[in-house]
Amino acid sequence: MTSVRRTVSLIVLCVLASTLAASAEPGTAWHIVRPGENLHMIALLYLGAKDRWPELARLNPEVQDPNRLEPGQRIRVTLPGGADTPAARVARLARKVEAQPTPNPWEDAQQDDLLLDRDGLRTFPKSSAEMAFADGTRLLVTESSLVFFQQTGRQLQGVDRKSVEIVEGQADVEAQPAADRPTRPVPEVEIVLGPARATARPAPAGGTRARARRVDAGSSKLMVYGGEGEVEAGGAKVTVPEGMGTSMAATGPPTPPEKLLPAPQPVSPAAGGQVACGNPRFRWNAVPDAVSYTVEVCRDPSCGALVERAVGLDKPEWRAAALPQGDLYWRATARSGSGLDGYPGEPVRLTVTSDRTDLQGPKEVLAIEGPQVLVADALWAGPAARATATKVDPETGEPVTRYLTQSPEELGAFAAQLAAAAGGLASTAVDGCGNAGSFQPFGFTMDAQAPEISWEVVALQDFPNRRRGARKPKGLSWSGGARWEPLEVGVPVSIDSDAPQLLLHGARFDLGDEEESPGENQMLRIRFRDAGAGVAHLRFQLR
Repeated sequence: MTSVRRTVSLIVLCVLASTLAASAEPGTAWHIVRPGENLHMIALLYLGAKDRWPELARLNPEVQDPNRLEPGQRIRVTLPGGADTPAARVARLARKVEAQPTPNPWEDAQQDDLLLDRDGLRTFPKSSAEMAFADGTRLLVTESSLVFFQQTGRQLQGVDRKSVEIVEGQADVEAQPAADRPTRPVPEVEIVLGPARATARPAPAGGTRARARRVDAGSSKLMVYGGEGEVEAGGAKVTVPEGMGTSMAATGPPTPPEKLLPAPQPVSPAAGGQVACGNPRFRWNAVPDAVSYTVEVCRDPSCGALVERAVGLDKPEWRAAALPQGDLYWRATARSGSGLDGYPGEPVRLTVTSDRTDLQGPKEVLAIEGPQVLVADALWAGPAARATATKVDPETGEPVTRYLTQSPEELGAFAAQLAAAAGGLASTAVDGCGNAGSFQPFGFTMDAQAPEISWEVVALQDFPNRRRGARKPKGLSWSGGARWEPLEVGVPVSIDSDAPQLLLHGARFDLGDEEESPGENQMLRIRFRDAGAGVAHLRFQLR
């Protein structure tokens, strides 16, 4: 784009309003009629000759008399496309934007309106506008800004310049060499900031990119991102190289140029990511020496159509209130202690798939999958078990389970980590909207040692039956406590018991290399011990 000298307030475009008037046909725009104008005068202004008024009459069949036009009436005009067209076109606008086609009063601006010398443009909160000039220069005016155009398309001091006055607010100016006319010089842009005058000049082999802001109490800022700047105020003149900025008080000279902060690097949402809510949380890396941040969400990569904007953030994160569905772009900018904006971040594309609000963080529950036993209130897990975490977010998705361990070594280390955390794990889960939730308290002990089993032949008289009504053992029988139960050969027996021993009566036992045949008054005592979880279940059978 081509550089232009204008006074402008920081431009950040908002989401295109749904109530915009119909734009002009391709290659045409809207001229707002001023008092005393007729089609002859308008033809001279845009087509270079009064006698070309019939061309305008054909574009505006509703005009009955070329000499009788009403102030404020919109006339469709053809734009020849030359760099000297003395008008700036409203290329985009969002929400409430007003224009003052001097000397007419302020009125709602429409897309493709043309503004001339001494015309004004103002944006309201959460509103924005992008102005386009025929030579390719762009002026982006952000919310709560007031700008006026001066000497547009004329020669200023012998140099091709455009001039804009920023009364309040902020504007970005961008100008690059025209692709169809690369040899044509890139215009300079003059920016009037109260008593200060700033000039944005293109680089020798490039264009101009600068930001100017008029702040409280009449002070102002100039940041140069591409090309070179110059500021004259308080009887002094300062050159501002690319990558630097300066401040001007209401009176007095500009401050020495200082280096601009680098662009913050985006963290989330990541490029090309999706968010399933209209209030996602944005995060970016902190920039050293930054005292605050500005974040912008836009409809386009150049941020010409602003959707949301937050200023003065003291942390590198921000949560939107309500974004619309669709493809959007976001970026963050760091601000230094002197109030200068650093380089804006590269735009990051994201897709908002739902405009509903999600404020609830996900709940993530830890669990053990595989061999385990609960003894009293203590959970014991075998070496073949695995630890899992299940994230449940009723707002934005179905439960999702992930494995935290895959081997006995990992399971043991995870158990030790939980024990060190006093029974809970201070980990977090984050959903697609940036809501964080913590693990519920959880603890377990890994039991990697199998139970120990020992046996011996003992005399029946050593185990008197103390339970009333219990019979003495007869034939094949077993007891895990005081009562004897019949035992059939080949039939599996399962018991759940924490008793330390099991008694078997009336059978021959193979004890490894030797055989034991307890007599009538003898039995086999089997002891089972486990130093970890204890024995919860025993299964046996005779053959």
